Amino acid sequence: MALKNHKKTITRIFILLVVMTLICMGVFACTNYLEQQSKAFVDMSKVQLSSKDDSANSLQLDEPESDAPAMKITTTAGTIVAELFPEQAPAYVKQFTELAESGYYDDTYVFSVEKGVYFEAGSPNADGSLDSDADGTYEKVERETSGDLWPFRGAFCVPTTSKEGNILDRFTGRMTSYCGTRFVVCNSIVFDDSTKEELQSVSENAEKINDAFLERGGVPNYSQQMTVFAQAYGDESFDTIDKITEAATQPAATEGGYTPPEDEIRIQTIEIGTYGEFADTAENTKK
Repeated sequence: MALKNHKKTITRIFILLVVMTLICMGVFACTNYLEQQSKAFVDMSKVQLSSKDDSANSLQLDEPESDAPAMKITTTAGTIVAELFPEQAPAYVKQFTELAESGYYDDTYVFSVEKGVYFEAGSPNADGSLDSDADGTYEKVERETSGDLWPFRGAFCVPTTSKEGNILDRFTGRMTSYCGTRFVVCNSIVFDDSTKEELQSVSENAEKINDAFLERGGVPNYSQQMTVFAQAYGDESFDTIDKITEAATQPAATEGGYTPPEDEIRIQTIEIGTYGEFADTAENTKK
């Protein structure tokens, strides 16, 4: 009997140690995750935003070269010309280009508008849903982030649609994020001193990013959280973005749901080509 009780005691101690170990691992993982979330995802000192930084590739802040890959989106609210970034987001640009050339985006909807800040587009249905017979093939592009691409005003971003990973991945923030066919076009939040202070708290070397956001506008809380795959240029492009993001909206059907424009706005066509082909539309002017 004494031996059995001794074995039970050892078993209980072992189980207790296992439980305590798991708890400690969980606390460590959570702490590590929170620390990761409080820091920049990139080395800000190495970020190249413009040719003024002596960058070989001048992204977003400079007028594209005439042979740069680009698209022209014709909507019922106007036209947007944007440079594509296949080097920084190869998987997504490849899928997007193929779908655009196939006519996938023709007659799709702007299905949600956050007044003045952004709009979401690319859905075959006005409520932002995919077709019921869609098999999800195009909704599994792994998220691609780059320290040279940011959600400035006019940036095309792709929100995360799903995540995969095990329990440890969840704790450590290492889930694999996927995105799909629908995309976000940024206008801008309202910037003030507190916003700049918040940006600076993300990294000790964030001055270039802060200055670029303050100069151009954008949605900084999307930084390194979404694939950025294109950047709009030109007066007409930004006029169209302004017009869409200022559209009156319907109330969301559910809490936190989409807020579609009151008057239907659709993408009529998306043409793929070079920036030189669409430069006249873009008016060669950045804002």
